[in-house]
Order: sequence, then structure tokens, then C-alpha cells
Amino acid sequence: MDFKELEYFSTIVKCGNLTHAARQLYVSQPTLSKFLQKLEEDLGLVLFQRGSRRLKLTYAGQRYYAHVERILSQKREMDAEMTDILRSDRGVLYVGIPPFRCSFSLPKVLPIFHKEFPQVQFRIVEAPSAVLDQKLLNGEIDLAFYMSFERMTGLSYQVMHSDKMYAILSKGHPLEAKSAQRGEFSLEWLAGQTLLLQNRTQRQGQYILQELEKRHIQPAEILESSNIRAAAALAANGYGIGFLSGELLEHLELDIPFGAYPLQNCTLHIESVAAWRTGDYLPRYAQAFVKLMEQV
Repeated sequence: MDFKELEYFSTIVKCGNLTHAARQLYVSQPTLSKFLQKLEEDLGLVLFQRGSRRLKLTYAGQRYYAHVERILSQKREMDAEMTDILRSDRGVLYVGIPPFRCSFSLPKVLPIFHKEFPQVQFRIVEAPSAVLDQKLLNGEIDLAFYMSFERMTGLSYQVMHSDKMYAILSKGHPLEAKSAQRGEFSLEWLAGQTLLLQNRTQRQGQYILQELEKRHIQPAEILESSNIRAAAALAANGYGIGFLSGELLEHLELDIPFGAYPLQNCTLHIESVAAWRTGDYLPRYAQAFVKLMEQV
């Protein structure tokens, strides 16, 4: 079996049916059907369960798929490294980053990167952290930069720095004076409060919800927003209590005064990380971009 046929099998598994796979591979469905039939005959094994709209792998199919993905991953790594050597820092770098982090980091990093690697084309994918995880696993992007407090199987990480989560309160909020006196904010104070959270595809929203669940704390209301500045501004104006990591807090730049206090006794450790798919080769220019982001 050659690499083209390995790609055929991998695409069939990911698409779940021959019609979608054939369309993605630019081949006819009968061609793909004959390929699969011959593959199973050559192996003497049934790789897919038939009888449902979506093709499902048998146990033999699962094991075969694991080996196929490992072989294709090694080929991608080999191709990338050889291309890196051949092109001498020519390529396309796909970087995923949440919108707010993008707004303050890329204006500093990208001009420096372009000056050092003028032959590298840069592509930005702005999306929440959970979406970027999936894009990394699918091979749609090369790198992602975001906040993390958990590790996902299939991804590798480089920690840029450790961070803390802060509660954001308006001046005059009953808990603001209490927090100022103690120099920190207790999660138990959130019971019965209105909370302003990033939505559930964003790490900061996930972080607070997990901390609340562990402590069985019930807020009065939760308002979710994907807009970090809007949620923080609402908190600063007294609508509720917002939350922001220390790194993002440094770049918030609100016009109205507010209080920000580190959360006390958090069980989850948060970090700013660079992430990429495990086993993928990172060209020299990609490694350089990670270093530049770390400096910022």
C-alpha cells in the first residue's frame, strides 16, 4: 500500500462515509468503494461495520487506523523537515489565537517576525481556545496560543508563563472593599451573585465554571459573552462580577476605574501556552515565532 492509499483510508474514517470522502479526495465513489473492498480482501479482515449511515470501525479497523495515522504523521514530519531545508525558511505558518490575545500580541510580534522571515507567509485563525484545539488536531493550523489549565491528548505544549485568575469588581461593589482589605477574592463569595463569564468555548469561562462546580457554589445568574472587554466593562460598571487572567488584565485598558483581585485557593493551575499537534515537525520559523510570543 502506498501513501495515497493510506490517505484514502484515513479520509474515509474521518468523513464517516464514502460519498463525503470521495468528494474530499476528488475521486469517484465507485473508485473508493473498490479500493476499500480490495484492502479488506488483501488483509483478510473486515475494517468497517456496515448497515448504518455512518461507517464505523471494527476493532481490527481501529488498530489499522492507529497505525495508518502514525505512518502519515511521520511522513508529514519528514516532508516538513525536508521542505524546511530545501526552501530555507520559505513556507506558510498557520497560527490560531483567541481574538483578545490577538489584539495585543500580534501587532508587536508579527512585524519582527516578518522582518526576520520575509519569505514565510502568515495566516491568522481567530477562534476560542476549544475550537483551536480541534483545528490543531485536524491539522488545520500549525500553532495555537491561549490560556490552559488542562492538557489534551494529541497536543504538545510549551508553557510561556504561569498566571492567576482575577475577579473584576466595580468601585463601590460591596465585595470590592472586602477584597481590597484582604488583598484577594474568595470564590465562596460568588454564591448568590451575578457573574459575567466568557462562553463555554473559552478557557476563562471553563475555568470559573469548574471551580464553582468543585465547591458546589450557586450564583444567582450567569451572563456569558465571547467579548472579553464587554464583560469586563459590565463588571466595572457594577452589573456583576467579571473574571480575567493576569496577562489579559494587563491589556484591558478600560476607561472606568475598577478593582481586580486574585482568586483565593484556586484548585486549577492556569498557564499561557503555545500548543501544536504531537509528532508534527515545527520548522525553524515556527520555533522562532513561539520564542517571539514568549517574549511578549
